[in-house]
Amino acid sequence: FLPPNICAQTANSSPAPSRSPDSGLSALSGIPQGSIDSDATALELKLQQSIPEQNPIVFYGSSSIRLWKSLPEDFADYKVLNCGFGGSRLTDCIKYARQIVFPTRPSGVIIYAGDNDLAAGTPPEKAFQSFQKLFGILRSYSSSIPMAFVSVKPSPARLCYLDNILRFNQMVKAYLEGQPDSEYIDVCSEMLGPDRKPITSLFSGDRIHLSPAGYSIMRKEIGEFLQEEFPKQKHKTTVAR
Repeated sequence: FLPPNICAQTANSSPAPSRSPDSGLSALSGIPQGSIDSDATALELKLQQSIPEQNPIVFYGSSSIRLWKSLPEDFADYKVLNCGFGGSRLTDCIKYARQIVFPTRPSGVIIYAGDNDLAAGTPPEKAFQSFQKLFGILRSYSSSIPMAFVSVKPSPARLCYLDNILRFNQMVKAYLEGQPDSEYIDVCSEMLGPDRKPITSLFSGDRIHLSPAGYSIMRKEIGEFLQEEFPKQKHKTTVAR
């Protein structure tokens, strides 16, 4: 795997990335734990104050979920609930899963996380261990509800971690192939061009988060999963964020 100093050297030798919408820090330097905890707590309180529609399909994870403003329209035939909180790592998702996800009584869970772990220099093997722990916690809520993991995207600003991203994605894919009622949703492959580098038009100005074109790939791939697992669900969506 690539150690953090290689990424730091890459960042120092190229133009500074735009600032992340999740914080006032550099998009490559991460977000203070206090900000992550604050965002998670705010989400938890919001859910407590406004009880969502019964048994939603929960989208859980980091800012690629939180910033998905068109989520209700993109999946208008389903009861979906946005439970993303900015800057979160898999370890943060583990920390808050019982407080945020369980009370919603989900009928399904779609996870996007790991992006920030790998960008912080976490080896893919260690990030995978965190994923297994998160998966186990969510499975402890229900052994049978459909669950899916959306592959970590290949952000241009994090190109130096691409090998780690691909390794992590492959480990999660192989693991979920052996798990019932679970699926790996690959968006990473579609976000790479023929040169195996990220397609820049799929990402926003900060080179980390998705553009509308990037979200269209998410919508297509996740939509196929929802059509297969929830063919009869035709309900108004719910938004928490």
